[in-house]
Amino acid sequence: MGLKQQAWMWVFVVVFIIIVSLESRWSEGCLEQERFALLQLKPFFNLDWVEGDHNSDCCQWDRVECNNDTTSRVISLDLSYTRGWSDMGEWYLNASLFSPFQQLQTLDLYGNRIAGCVENEGLLPLPLIFV
Repeated sequence: MGLKQQAWMWVFVVVFIIIVSLESRWSEGCLEQERFALLQLKPFFNLDWVEGDHNSDCCQWDRVECNNDTTSRVISLDLSYTRGWSDMGEWYLNASLFSPFQQLQTLDLYGNRIAGCVENEGLLPLPLIFV
């Protein structure tokens, strides 16, 4: 292998490493607006999600599933049976809280005694929803 070929091989290796490292930075975690929206849901569903830096990737949180491509968008939320027995009166959900989740495909709200929605315009048409 000539010197010129070795130089091109090293250029290729360096470019490859840069691309791989950039891709891993882009897929570091969930989108900030979706993370914020999840934290807005927390008081309604008695969830143990935290706002600290040690757990900023909401794709790693319990009951949250994200897609596996580089966008890391929330695609599924399992919020079933998340209200405590002391909170078991019927209540009305503000559906607009789910509007930031533009790629949400599955939403499980079963077992929370939701009587209806305060605002229906925020709830996207989902392929699968459990209430």
